[in-house]
Parts: sequence; structure tokens; C-alpha cells
Amino acid sequence: MSKELGKKLSMLRNNSELTQKNIADALHLDRSTYAYYERGTTEPDLKALVKIARILNVDPAELLPSRDAEEADVADVTADKKSKNRKGSKTDPRSKNSKIYSLSPEEKRLLAMYRTLDEDDRQKVVEFTDTLSVEDNK
Repeated sequence: MSKELGKKLSMLRNNSELTQKNIADALHLDRSTYAYYERGTTEPDLKALVKIARILNVDPAELLPSRDAEEADVADVTADKKSKNRKGSKTDPRSKNSKIYSLSPEEKRLLAMYRTLDEDDRQKVVEFTDTLSVEDNK
């Protein structure tokens, strides 16, 4: 399972335009530990796997091995993502009509950490940022 999981993690991370360090920081791990997950040297525990799925904005089940565990599954997912992100599409950040903005490394790190939070903590972050916005308008 490690090699298949590693390939999925790497592919999904690259599609999300996150670095290994972004994800490792959000998980409070050393970057090399996360890199071992992608290489298939070690596997994350279930709790870490769920957090990684949140960071990558995927269902945790997507990270579990497929029934037949064929490499073609990873290639199919990659092809689907690439076809959706062709230059000029609304989801491609290089497009003039893009609704997604390019994120700085710090913004990517913050987004990755936000995705690891449970719903209550996410609400607290939203409320806090709302208070910052109100203070800026004074």
C-alpha cells in the first residue's frame, strides 16, 4: 500500500500546488517525515491520514488503497485533474478569467493548517478574521 499511497499523496499535493513543507508544517511534522510518506518508506497513521485528506481537500477514502490496487487508478485521477486545469479554464490560475488567485507560500501554509482544524476551530478562525476586518474599517 505504501507505494500506491505515496503516489496519490504526491499527485494530489502537486495538483493543490502545495509543498511537502506546507503539509508537514500543518501536521506539525518534519518535512522529511512527510517525504517518507510520499516515497512509500513509511505510512501515516489513520489520524494523520485524515488530516492530510483535509489539507488536500479530498475524501479520506480516496487515499485508501483501491480494491485491485492498480497503478492505473492514480494515472486516471491525474488525467482527470489535468483535463480540468487546462490553460484558459475557470479553475486555472493562469487564466485571465480565473476565479482562483495564486497563493503565496505563507497563504498556502495557512490554508493547509486551516484544513486540519475541526469545524468548531474553523468557526473561531472565521470569527477572528471577521473581527480583524471590522477593526480595519474603523
